[in-house]
Amino acid sequence: MIAVYMNNQYLKTSVMENNKQTNFQNADKMADDPCGLSETARVFLSESNIPRRSVIITLENKFEYNQIVELLDSIMYQKKLMDSYGLDGINNKWDLDKFPVTKTDTQMNGIQRDIQTYNETVKQYNEYCIHLGLEYGIDIASEMKKGCKILFRPPVTS
Repeated sequence: MIAVYMNNQYLKTSVMENNKQTNFQNADKMADDPCGLSETARVFLSESNIPRRSVIITLENKFEYNQIVELLDSIMYQKKLMDSYGLDGINNKWDLDKFPVTKTDTQMNGIQRDIQTYNETVKQYNEYCIHLGLEYGIDIASEMKKGCKILFRPPVTS
């Protein structure tokens, strides 16, 4: 059984303004009442109405799901190492103040090996996701460009 669901979602946007957090969940009501909102808050308010879709792929095979989970767990573990080395995962830039100063070439080789392992694992994860997408008839790359989240679910057991 192949099940693919499209789920429309609205993102919750919050803005810190005057040390007070303003949540824009009911954007329709707040759009009628612009008083007290800064220009920045109005921009966030207009962006909060952008619908985001999620593509949920229910896998047929438990092995496929376990493979995705294993790769993702490995990435999360290695991401902690990259964070300690100063990698900003959002901007993909290095904070050189956090990068460790090595005393020997062996230490530097270990750091290089960690970075290479992280990059290879991320590449394997992306390739496997694209493979599963093709297998289940979803063009994951184009869906992600549209801003969709791609979620993999374990097989449904009877």
